[in-house]
Amino acid sequence: MTHRYTLLVGGIVISGRDERDASAIAWAEGTVIALGSDEDVRAISRGDSHVVDLGGACVVPLGEASDATWQADATLEVGGRADLAVLGSDPRRPGDSARHRPVALALIRDGEVVAGMLPGGAAYGRSP
Repeated sequence: MTHRYTLLVGGIVISGRDERDASAIAWAEGTVIALGSDEDVRAISRGDSHVVDLGGACVVPLGEASDATWQADATLEVGGRADLAVLGSDPRRPGDSARHRPVALALIRDGEVVAGMLPGGAAYGRSP
């Protein structure tokens, strides 16, 4: 596994399980390596990580479907695949209808941005 990690901090990370939300997630080579507080996730970095401030954006797991719909059957967990979407707002917010679904800022499959961009204009793929 590479020591080049991608860390998303400063947001809401919905793991899809019956656990509390996290504020950060990290992955390397397509595998989730940490979920937790900003401080806990930053602590795994050896200094050469790609760090993205989510600015309050929401991270949700992606299922097999290609869209960014929050799916109850998909999960984010340490050791699992880094398949996720970064949404502009929390999809669980009351009052959101199909017409007002949160905007997908980026779709990440196997740790690589496959559509859109991470907050701050950061596009990042797997290191060579």
